[in-house]
Amino acid sequence: MKKKTKIILVIALCLCMISMIGASAFQSSCGAVTVKDLNVVLANGKSVNAQIYIPKGASEENKVPLVVLSHGSYNNLDHQDLNMIELSRRGFVVISLDEYNHGSSDNEVADASIFSSQAMRQIIDYACASYTFIDTDRIGVGGHSMGGIISNATVQYYFAQEALGLGENKVSAVLDMGYEPAYEAYTFEGVETPVELAIDWGVICAKYDEWFFKDENGDPRGYLENPNAITFINQLDGVDISGSVENHKIYTGTINGEEYIRVINQNVEIHPLNHFSKNSCRDVINFFYAAFGVPSGYSEIPATDQIWQWKEFFNLVGLVGILLFLFPFASMLIHGTSFFGELLHKEPAPAPALSDGKKKAKYWIVYAINTILPALLVVPVMYKWVGRKIGVPYTFNKWFGEPNTNELAVWTAIVGVALFLVFVIANRIGNKEKGIPDCWGVKASVRVVWKSFLLALTTVGAAYVILFFADLVFNVDFRIWVIDMRVFNVQKILYGIAYWPAFAVFYLVNSMLVSGGNRVEGRPEWKTILLSCLSNILGIGAIIFIQYSTLINTGVFTFNSMRVVNLFPLIFLIPIGTIITRRFYKETGNIYAGSFAISMLYTMMTVANTMHLATVLG
Repeated sequence: MKKKTKIILVIALCLCMISMIGASAFQSSCGAVTVKDLNVVLANGKSVNAQIYIPKGASEENKVPLVVLSHGSYNNLDHQDLNMIELSRRGFVVISLDEYNHGSSDNEVADASIFSSQAMRQIIDYACASYTFIDTDRIGVGGHSMGGIISNATVQYYFAQEALGLGENKVSAVLDMGYEPAYEAYTFEGVETPVELAIDWGVICAKYDEWFFKDENGDPRGYLENPNAITFINQLDGVDISGSVENHKIYTGTINGEEYIRVINQNVEIHPLNHFSKNSCRDVINFFYAAFGVPSGYSEIPATDQIWQWKEFFNLVGLVGILLFLFPFASMLIHGTSFFGELLHKEPAPAPALSDGKKKAKYWIVYAINTILPALLVVPVMYKWVGRKIGVPYTFNKWFGEPNTNELAVWTAIVGVALFLVFVIANRIGNKEKGIPDCWGVKASVRVVWKSFLLALTTVGAAYVILFFADLVFNVDFRIWVIDMRVFNVQKILYGIAYWPAFAVFYLVNSMLVSGGNRVEGRPEWKTILLSCLSNILGIGAIIFIQYSTLINTGVFTFNSMRVVNLFPLIFLIPIGTIITRRFYKETGNIYAGSFAISMLYTMMTVANTMHLATVLG
């Protein structure tokens, strides 16, 4: 094992530890907030995973408001990090939960129940019964996208209970992030007159939202002038606006003689940035300050004074550390054990030469096809074939229970097979040599392939030992925005086994293309890596650019929004995977160990971080 590799391994481990300490410090506002995991068994026997942030100033003698937050579909409770941190450091108790079928919570039947308010309501009941420091007269709910739907359903449920004389309304403020509010009074069977929306209500919307706030032409940009937005504000007596809602203005008026607020915050961002935005976080803070006031025992902190970005930075440091960890750890096993020592291959096969114009032309034609082909297959495979032209992923079964992962896995495997066929056919054209060239890294004994698999499994397993340690001791994980390496349960392991082969196909082919195609005689290593990474991202990057440049300029969506949003992580993950698999190839002379390792890691990251609508466990 080279000295440089040992140094990188030490740096990787140091980065992981720095990440744990730094992320934990900012998550807890340097000890001013206690962060705890909750696993609440609800009345229906289902278990809901949640996290609670408790300010140290909260006590039975000093009760403070409670805000319960919910994430969007295909996400998990971590996506409310910014709001949990910023509200809790200002004196609010905050709970964020994994909704049914998400994160580490149990499954519910795969129908409209995924939008049920049951989990949120019972978390509120649990909190009120368990914690004496909560001011039960100041309970707010909020959620992003699907979480907005659930928040609205929670409010509607409590209004119905109160109107029918079955219980009291426990929620006094609701904030929709990336979802539209109720525009009309509620009507309930058995209640003669409509029930006015007597509650503080706010909205956060993206100017370029992919799903909501659209006019009759499907354009979300002009929501502040939309009749629905004006109707929402005019729910308040004493407020009568026309033409346009003033952005960020907190309107105050009365409903049934009591004072309430309405506000719409439109920020220049897209839907997935609602939960990773300084502006949206500012609006969350301002809304709950306006609804509940400054919690007792706390001084007002300006909404622009935010620290959550530092936690995200340290989360990213950990993610970088884990990715740096993979190859040095594997190299240590190869050099330090006789079992894996068999994989060491000091002299990889020489690169092919582009000796004449025809070979150069063929090379660049194949390169162009490999760059364009993955992008061309996105809509036909994800949306039309697997997705059956449904607006969001919803194809699943017992064994493959994650709709989002199903589309990504099938597309990834098909892209891998297509790229392989293009490369093989092109290699055979005008090539007098028979058989598989050694530089492809494909030739290996069954014994070597098996040991490569075990090496990858051991390496990725070690990486997750670090992650589970971070979760157990520091209550943090490694991630940035929508790229998330988080802990998982047995259900997710089973899905990882089911989906791994599809991702392995792509990374095996990708590694073969890098070392057997883009690596040519006389080309510097850095240029090989650069060309490979560009080929990985230019096509899907073009789709993203077309989608959002068109949206910004015209308000029109070129492609299905969900399938484009799903490409965001790949812009970063595929090039990183390419670099890592190349390092493994140079150590072992074959494509197996690196491709197995990166595909295992990415598979578990994917299955642990999205919605599951079925369960192998029954």
